[in-house]
Order: sequence, then C-alpha cells, then structure tokens
Amino acid sequence: MRRLLIVLCLAVCARAADEKRNALADFSGALEKLAATVAPAVVQVQVSAWCPSASAGGEDAAVLASCRVIGSGVIVESSGYIITNEHVVRNARAIRVMLTPKPAPSADGPAPPGRSQALDSVITGSNRVPLGKREVLDAVVVGANRESDLALLKIEATGLPVIPLQQSEAGPRQGQVVLAIGSPEGLDNTMTIGVVSAVGRQPYPDFPMLYIQTDAAINPGNSGGPLLNVKGELVGINTFLLGENGRNQGLGFAVPAGVVRYVYEQLRAHGAVRYSLVAVQVQTLTPGLAQGLGLSQGYGVMISDVLPGSPAEEAGLRPRDIITAVDGASISSLPYYAALMYLHDPTLPVAVTVLRGDRSLQFQVPAVPIDDHDYGVASIDPHESPVPELGIFGKTVNPALVIRNGLRSGSGVYVFARAAGNDDAATALEPGDVIASLNGTPVLGLRQLREALQGLSGGPVVLEIERHGRFFYMEREVEQRPMARASRKEVQ
Repeated sequence: MRRLLIVLCLAVCARAADEKRNALADFSGALEKLAATVAPAVVQVQVSAWCPSASAGGEDAAVLASCRVIGSGVIVESSGYIITNEHVVRNARAIRVMLTPKPAPSADGPAPPGRSQALDSVITGSNRVPLGKREVLDAVVVGANRESDLALLKIEATGLPVIPLQQSEAGPRQGQVVLAIGSPEGLDNTMTIGVVSAVGRQPYPDFPMLYIQTDAAINPGNSGGPLLNVKGELVGINTFLLGENGRNQGLGFAVPAGVVRYVYEQLRAHGAVRYSLVAVQVQTLTPGLAQGLGLSQGYGVMISDVLPGSPAEEAGLRPRDIITAVDGASISSLPYYAALMYLHDPTLPVAVTVLRGDRSLQFQVPAVPIDDHDYGVASIDPHESPVPELGIFGKTVNPALVIRNGLRSGSGVYVFARAAGNDDAATALEPGDVIASLNGTPVLGLRQLREALQGLSGGPVVLEIERHGRFFYMEREVEQRPMARASRKEVQ
C-alpha cells in the first residue's frame, strides 16, 4: 500500500510538472504570436531638432544645439496617424518615421550543405529587412499637448497596421503582465516584458498627471512606444523613467490609455487640446503646509495664487482657499482637479466650492478657454526662430507673450534661448530678453530684425534690450555664421 501511494505521488508530481511546462510553452507561444501581430504597428521616430546643449549637462533648456532624437510611435489609424511623445518631436526641424515590416520569409538563403543548420535559425528565422530596404516617410505634427506629453503625427500612407485606441474591458491592474515595444537606444522593434508595478502613480506632487508604473525595461528611445497587455490592447504610452543617468532601473512610467484616447480625439479634431482655466495657481496641500499656514485640513488642493484683476479674483477666490469641489464633483487630489478642468465646457462658468477656515463657500467663476494653439507661444519655431548673427532663437512679440511674461514691450523680438557657443556673459542675450531696437531703429518682429542685420555695412551694432522690466543698451559684435553642428542625441 505504501509503495502504491509513493507511485501515485510521483505520477501526480510528474503530471503537474508536465502541465507547468506546457503552460509556459503556451505562454511563450502566445507572446510570439502577439509580437508578430502588434510589432508592425510600432514605428521608429527620427527627429532633427534643437535640444538642450550637452555642454549644459542636458538640463539647461536656455542653451540649444542642433541634435538628432530617436523615439517610438504607435500607428492608431491605417491612414497614417501616429501617437508619440511631445518631447520626442519638441522643436523639431524635420521628422521621419521608419515603418516596421510585417513578418515575412527572409531574403537570405539557408546555410550551405554540410554547414551548421543552427545558422538558419538565427539568420533566416529573424525576418529582418535590411535598413536600406526599410520604408521611411516624412511626418508632420498635427498637434501636441505638453501637459500630457503626447503628440499626433501624420504620414502619407494607407492600409497600415494599427493598435486601436479602443476602450478596454478593464483598466490596468497591479501585477498585470505588460509588454513594452519601441526603439531603445535606436534598436527598433524591441520587445520587453514586465508587470504593472502601480496604477495612478503621481511622481511629482505638484504636477497633475497620473501614470502607470511598470518594471518592463524602458530606456532612451522607448518614448512614444506602446505598453500593451497580453491581448495586444493598449495600456499606455511609455513616456519616461527614473534612474541613474537615464537608464532603466525598473521604474518606467506610461501615460494611461484613457488619457491617450482623449488627447488623440482632441488633436485629431481640432489640432489642439481644449480646456478651461480659472486664473488661479493650485498645488497639492500637505500636512506640513496645513500646519504652517494654520489651515483646517491637511490634504487636498490649495490655491497658492490668484491672478490680479482676473475673473477668479473678482468672484472672490483667495490664496490658501482649499478647493473641495468643481462643478459639483468632490475632489481631494490635484490630478482629479486638472481632469475636471479639462472636461469643463469653457462657455459656462465653473462652480467652485472652497474651504476657507471652517466655512464652505461656493463661487461661480467665469472660465478662461485655453487650447494648445498657445503651445507655439511656449516653443520655438525650428525654421523661423534661429537668428545666427546674434546666436539666439527668437519669436516676434505678440499679445500672448506680453501677458504670459509681463512684458512692457508690445513689439520686438522675444529671446527664447541662446545657441550653444554664445556664452560671453558681457554681451550675451538672455532668455526672456526683448530686442526693441537696433541702432536706434525700432524692431517690430523677426522679419524686421533679419532685414536690419542683413543691411549692416560695418560699424557698431547697438541693441535696445528689455530685461526684467527695464530697458538698457547693449553693444554687440555680429558674425555671419551658422548655428552649432548637429550632434547625435537619443532621448526618451
């Protein structure tokens, strides 16, 4: 009897081991099929742009140099619409998209008779198409949204494979198996696997975006690529990582698919994301802030500033008010407040409920409509902005710039950034400066500035500059020279 029990136990264990091996084999086979299905809908995005100078450690956006950026993208419509990250195409001069070929028999033949057949499984089984035969198409930016770090591109093509932006049956769940596809370090069509480490992650307390955290390997070049579940459904768009020297340490973050779908629909329909503001600055309220300011609640969303003369000030909102509801919906976190402002109809006043001391107060605040057509106000035009004679990137002063930066000048050229190599502190123009005149002649905008510089015939060049609300004159040497040469830079 004892021997019989031992035999039965061994048989059960062997069967369990076989079932485990079969389950792993089935899982591996399912991933292989999934890769073949979804990979052709993921592209490599190649960008020539102006980037923060490497001499400034990549951190000083006030000094720009010519560079190349490699990122990823997802085809979401067969007619050529592609979602990627806004930071991948920021300040782009030219954008090209390299398509991923569909799996097909290799053009390479089998190994010669008598040679190792292992070579066949490595080479002919790889289904690789030489780079020189890959399809690379020019792309244009349909629209971009810096808050969500998403951009919509368009290429001239039809019949492309897609990863649809459809509503998933269930949202992402902690522990869920996910796959990341993209071009880490420029290595296109790379797939990695991991799990959802956390959902609703807010890495920066005063920035309202929520992300999906994953340990699937994400590196520079993965930005804009998809995070997928095992059904091939879009879970999110891989956006950034936290780690030493910008390398993967298992802390990757993706924009959730619901946000991607909303931004895509807005960009596709309007070329911009429309939302509302109430002319206040808000921040996450912490127990320390509440204790120091003597507030009655140690969590939520606090008004830190109210724009003078704004509808919010006229309605009665004050700094240190704690916002408890917007349009009747209770809120306790900055991301939810931001989401409600995005969804609010800007033609209607915003119903705001605040906690002031121990009193709950209600206000009807006229909404200020905003959209990403104002995105250009905060960005350079890569083709029009460079002024190589002065080593700057400029923009013609307009009302939006005047309001945003509190300028005294109603015309002129606003300095967005310096070109790398223009570091002479005595004569350097600084970001935020306004060039108001050249040799006593008013400068109305970029066109007039270029004409004045081209018309110089020697002698001193004196610029009238507005800086921090005051005017002064600066003597400059003008050189006819190009901006800094292009340098390779692959970013996330």
